[in-house]
Amino acid sequence: MFSPALHEGPSKGTRSNRRRQRPLSSDASVQQPKAKRQRLPLAENTFSNPDAPPEMFEVKSDKVDLLGIKRDGIENAGVPRRELSVRAKKPKAGERASKGDGSIVLTSNNAYTVSKLPALPDRLRADAQNQQHGAVYSANGYALNLTHTHAFVWPYTSTSPSPETFTFALPYPSKHATDPLPLGCLVTPSASSEEPGLVIVMPVSGKIAYWESISSAATLDFIRQQRTGVEDSISGMFSGEHVVQIVNAESAGFVLVFSSGRLAYMNVRDGHGRPGITVQFLRNGPSSHSGGFLGSIRHALSASSLRGDIAAVRASYGTKVGERVMVAATTKGKLHSWKVHRGGHHEFLAEVDVRDDLVAAIQQADPAAGSLPQDLFEVLDFAFVPRGLEKKYVDSNRLCEALSHDDDSLQHILLLASFSSKRQSRYSIVEVVLSPKGFRVATVRPLNSYISPVRASAPQKPRIYLPRPALVAFVVFDRAVVIASLAALPDSPEAQLQEDSHIVPSTFEDVIDFQDDDRVQIVGSGIEEPFSNGHAQDELRAHRHKTKNPAAVLLVQGVGTVRVAINDVDRFASDKPPEVTAKSKLEQAVFFGVKEDNPLVFQGRRSLPFSSQEIGNAAIELSHEIVSSKTPFIVNLPASLENNMRTRVTYLERLISHLNALDNLELETRDRWTLLYDAEKMTVATWIWQKNEEFIAQRPKGDKKNLISETAVYINEHQKTEPNPTIGEVDPVRHWFIHDVWRLDIFVAWGYQIIKYAWTERLTDEAGINRLLWEAVTINNGAIREAHQYRRANELLYGVDSRKPASGLGIAEPWTATHFITNNLKRLIEFTYQWLDTYYMQSPDNPPVDRKLLESIRELLPDLTQRYFVALVEYSGWAKKSDDLQVQQMAKTYNDTLQRDKYEKILKLKDYGLWDEAIELATKHEAFDSLADVIVQQILALEAAAASRGTTSSQAKEELQLVDTKKRQMGALFDKYKQKFAFCAYEALLESSGVQAVLDFPYDIRGFATDFLRAKPELAKISWINDVEREKDIDHASDTLLSLGLTREQQVWNKKIELSLGKLALLADESAPSVHSSGTQSDREAKNDANLIKIDKELSIIKIQDSLYSMILPTIQDAVDESAELELAIKEHGRLILKKHKALVQLFEDAMGRLVKHEALQPLTLIDLLTLIYLHPGHFDIIGDQFYLALKVAKYGLKGDERTNAERLIWRRCFIRDDWKRVNETNEKNDLDQLAVVGETTTYRTLFAIIDEEHGDESFRPYVKPSEALGVFVDSLDRRFDNMDDGFKNKLLEAMKWEDSKLRIFIEKNQLEKWYQTTRECAENTVESAYHRLTKEKASSQMPEEAEESRGLFGNGNVKASFERTEAGRVNLFGV
Repeated sequence: MFSPALHEGPSKGTRSNRRRQRPLSSDASVQQPKAKRQRLPLAENTFSNPDAPPEMFEVKSDKVDLLGIKRDGIENAGVPRRELSVRAKKPKAGERASKGDGSIVLTSNNAYTVSKLPALPDRLRADAQNQQHGAVYSANGYALNLTHTHAFVWPYTSTSPSPETFTFALPYPSKHATDPLPLGCLVTPSASSEEPGLVIVMPVSGKIAYWESISSAATLDFIRQQRTGVEDSISGMFSGEHVVQIVNAESAGFVLVFSSGRLAYMNVRDGHGRPGITVQFLRNGPSSHSGGFLGSIRHALSASSLRGDIAAVRASYGTKVGERVMVAATTKGKLHSWKVHRGGHHEFLAEVDVRDDLVAAIQQADPAAGSLPQDLFEVLDFAFVPRGLEKKYVDSNRLCEALSHDDDSLQHILLLASFSSKRQSRYSIVEVVLSPKGFRVATVRPLNSYISPVRASAPQKPRIYLPRPALVAFVVFDRAVVIASLAALPDSPEAQLQEDSHIVPSTFEDVIDFQDDDRVQIVGSGIEEPFSNGHAQDELRAHRHKTKNPAAVLLVQGVGTVRVAINDVDRFASDKPPEVTAKSKLEQAVFFGVKEDNPLVFQGRRSLPFSSQEIGNAAIELSHEIVSSKTPFIVNLPASLENNMRTRVTYLERLISHLNALDNLELETRDRWTLLYDAEKMTVATWIWQKNEEFIAQRPKGDKKNLISETAVYINEHQKTEPNPTIGEVDPVRHWFIHDVWRLDIFVAWGYQIIKYAWTERLTDEAGINRLLWEAVTINNGAIREAHQYRRANELLYGVDSRKPASGLGIAEPWTATHFITNNLKRLIEFTYQWLDTYYMQSPDNPPVDRKLLESIRELLPDLTQRYFVALVEYSGWAKKSDDLQVQQMAKTYNDTLQRDKYEKILKLKDYGLWDEAIELATKHEAFDSLADVIVQQILALEAAAASRGTTSSQAKEELQLVDTKKRQMGALFDKYKQKFAFCAYEALLESSGVQAVLDFPYDIRGFATDFLRAKPELAKISWINDVEREKDIDHASDTLLSLGLTREQQVWNKKIELSLGKLALLADESAPSVHSSGTQSDREAKNDANLIKIDKELSIIKIQDSLYSMILPTIQDAVDESAELELAIKEHGRLILKKHKALVQLFEDAMGRLVKHEALQPLTLIDLLTLIYLHPGHFDIIGDQFYLALKVAKYGLKGDERTNAERLIWRRCFIRDDWKRVNETNEKNDLDQLAVVGETTTYRTLFAIIDEEHGDESFRPYVKPSEALGVFVDSLDRRFDNMDDGFKNKLLEAMKWEDSKLRIFIEKNQLEKWYQTTRECAENTVESAYHRLTKEKASSQMPEEAEESRGLFGNGNVKASFERTEAGRVNLFGV
């Protein structure tokens, strides 16, 4: 059985050849002498294991020399081992009761403890695979194990791994390995012995052997002499019949159960108490029957159809010496009871068929069984309910009132019944009371935790035990034990209804599973009952296990002896009985399932009866208890803290592995991340503890305090568990790692706080700060690194994606990226900058700090920066999916901080010569702006070093080669990251080396420079040159110039040049041969025509602006600077604007300032300037009328309503420029004088210019009557003022309203509407007369010069100037 061992007992060389003298007569009354007990002498195997010498006793029969060894496991030794029964000195009773029993706990919870007992014969340990079965006898403390050839008896409660063992070679052993195993039973010790006897029955042959005391057989000769007294055989067995069960009914004797269904009475002592075997079949039945217990001999012969029908036969608790009540149960539900007396006399008590009642009661109590056919019903076993229980146990039991009866005529039993199919079974415990009047089915207790069918090859049938005080039942299967409570629950309405229906409420029930392995199976069992002080004789039985609580003891093949003990049976009857919780099941799986040699199974056999949420909550609670060492399964004061922490990591990993193995468990993402965080913290804490030991080893004596120890001491008392010195907790560091690892985020972040405190308070010198800083950088960098490494390595185990930040409803803040950690990481990095700037950049001569540590700090800085970036990313990713608005805002803050610090902190690394590390870090985080700056600055630094005076030619060559390598690296990054990096690189090149560096970069094979220039509007002036020179793309060059000139250029001269070049490029593109299809070519030409029109309009506006500037140039040409120019221009040309209209003054000054600075004016601005400016009267002879020019600007630069409103504004200001009151006063004026007054008005000059323009452009007719000019911009302004403040806009609207009111007065008071018509007619007549005269002169012969002059004037459209040079010009001017 059981696991192999090295020893089997004393070697042959230790046995003595001394024999005892034979007795003088063969009188059976002579007692067998006891085996002399001796101390075990030295043997060969003593030196193999001197600490645990085995004690083995072997009793041989005279048949032993006929035995040999076969491969089927049946031993038939040819040469018997002749050895005396030797025995070590028997310890005292007090020594045997030692609490340190050497057992190994296999599992435990608040209800029971399963432990493996140390005692096991070495022979069984070595031959664990042999076919075997056995039993446990707690009354005397021995266990019995039987194979085909041997019987082993040993004190199973012994604390020795190799207990004193009695080995019996069986007479007439089994002939075949397929034969049933021998049956045996320990016999109550005789009056002259403390040790029990042993009776063995060979099932097939019927041979019986009996030893009165397991320690009394001394020699083979003595056994041979007493053979007739201790051996016998069963006479009257049928062919093919064999014994299937031996039932101990002492002191009445034994009952043998046969496969045919027959029963026989067996006694091993005669009437005088002397050894003697007698067997007689039970033949006398009840008065109503003829024949034996199951009928007559003929009935027995015909009982072959019922072979195997008997499920179990049990003897009740005897109330009289020499008398026992026996009950037999068949598998189909028949119960038979009779009373047996010593000597074989028996009397019938009852025979009932309870099948139908059992089926009905079970199906009512267990709906799952109700769906199964009734022919699947079967009785498996039964047990008697104990009698004589204390009143408190009777009152707290759910069984019926029969508990309080002691009458032998009333039999109170518990049946184990099942409805079994091929795939599952439904088991129930049913209470049945037998009495002379009949039977009653009482309480039904379904078993819900175990549904596996009984294996046909199981070495033992299922057994049910109900040990005292009858509150807990044990159901033993071949690979499982079910513990079921029969105690009453506290009173409740639901419990009352179930009680009325004889249904046990849902009380404690749990199952203990053994491995599903052919080498591991339960081959025997027994029970231990609470020890009663009233049994004085039991006090003398030193091997008996004394306990206050019931237990089941199992013989498990391949394992050993296993005890399943109730922890506190009284709790089952309390107000708070034990219960199976999700947490308790997880604790068993985690703390005991982690042991590789544990024969119990905690996962995979069946799903837990809890919801996913219950299991998840229990897992989180258990995980926290492991991390904080709050569970009783973890030692709180370990000798090796590192081993303790590694064990806790193992427990956490076992927990998630067990959860993953559970069927139908849907663990929430929140729970998975929480469990992972706990495991990470334990792993990182283990790493930190290792670092603590390294730091201690590196420090000199007397200076063992380091960052870790200081952190454990100085952490705020509200952020840790304070040690209690009064109970011996004097090590705050170990105390923190035992109890506070779950607060590891605070511990890690406190590293900076220690540095800060030590630095500001001057607690140590520079060297001390340097070492503390190195330790802080090491811990902060390593802790977060180890956490993320563990996360990546175990993401599949925990079912998370480590590449994405943990986020979602209910998920806790990532412990590696808390606000405390990220904030202190930032501060630690910035303090490191200051420290390196102060000490690393200094001359290495006589440094005040350790240069090696300083160099290590510098080398760790890139990794520390990387941890900081990862923490920011992790926190912002978590926070942005939070349902807390404040946390979501923090996500934005963290992301902004990340973008800012990525540039600054990566760029800072170059100051310490960490160029490549900075490039790697920037590449990892795709910080392309900092990546570009680092590479460009490294290239510039290398070029500067090569050009330095102190550099030799060879060194310069190496530097330039490195420059080329870096440029190639930058080109490779172009290919990898495309525009995202290329544009940043060109930006850096442009800023540091100018545009030529952009154009000359040699490793841009994809043309990113062109894309960069084209994407930057401010670089359009360079882009169009690149388009022409490098790309040969004139079309795009023209588009660039056009876009630049039309929308972005601010300087008027540059704009004129750019538009002109753009026009030239368009004309050149049109003249180039076409390579496009006809449709594409047509679209291209239409696009070019449209662009040419735009250019012409813009150039026309620029021409007007230039002409206006030429008129103010004489005024400002003597100014000393731009301010003086503006002052002079405003003073001279702003005289017409009233000072009270400050908004108009400001508008005029702004426009004039831009004009003076040669900025390209927007159309509306230029219109304001033309309509508000004062020009000397002769300006229209030089540039044309200013209002006419303003109308031309509106035509070229505006569209739609914007142009209409602008024209209305121009005319309004034109109309109010003249004094129409004076014009309207025609008193005492002749016609010529009146016409002269009209001809001097601004309105006339404007109309004359427009009408003259019509002869060349009939579409230009911007006429607006005075009444139509009213109301423009008095309620709202144009788009230029949309973003202006309301104060300025209101003032400007007031000025507009003033203009409008002035015009309205002229209309209403001075007939302006009519004068407008008159003035227009005069202008039309004048232009008509002028064109008529020019036509007439052109027709007559003239000098060539005059004709040429006439053509020029006509072509310019300025007829007024030509007519004024003639004598009759004045008359012709007015058409008279």
